[in-house]
Amino acid sequence: MAGVAANRQIDHIDTPAGGSLDRGTIVLPVTIRTASADDLPRLEWFGLHTPHRGIIAHAYGMQQSGAGAMLVAEVSGFPAGQVCVDFARKRHQGRATLWALRVFEPFRGQGLGARLVTAAERVAVARGFRHTELGVDRDNGRVLPFYERLGYEACGTESGQYSYRTPDGVLVRVPIDQWLLHKMLGTAPSRLAAE
Repeated sequence: MAGVAANRQIDHIDTPAGGSLDRGTIVLPVTIRTASADDLPRLEWFGLHTPHRGIIAHAYGMQQSGAGAMLVAEVSGFPAGQVCVDFARKRHQGRATLWALRVFEPFRGQGLGARLVTAAERVAVARGFRHTELGVDRDNGRVLPFYERLGYEACGTESGQYSYRTPDGVLVRVPIDQWLLHKMLGTAPSRLAAE
């Protein structure tokens, strides 16, 4: 009869009010590092960012040419977050531009975004910059407190348009409507606060 019990299918498990059978914390190792060519397909995050394949490749190309840096937050071998730094776009203003900060949904709220921004600021300082700047889409205002906690302040707005081609050749035009935020580096260190 032991074989019969082992093959029995469980249709329902009674759980206490609240529904949890077990609760705990998992600690995973995180390494912030520059991106490698092997990261590029994995930064598409299982198809979520496949339409942006060209943008991801462009950011990596900037790193390879020395015009930028592409940093990834590697969690147990998976690139769970990224941020890009453009050294050229606003060099005439003495600013490095941070862009494309993103953290894969299952890893959000663990401080990866703050760690990525802090690492990007260190890269900017190492390249001789004393200011960083970034844009926040006006329809994404909920992230403003995150950047304020990291020491960023509003410094203007930016509007315009950029375009990219998807892997299947479709031209996508995206309007830009952003708040610009900046930070003087070395005066107010970033806190590695949870997002």
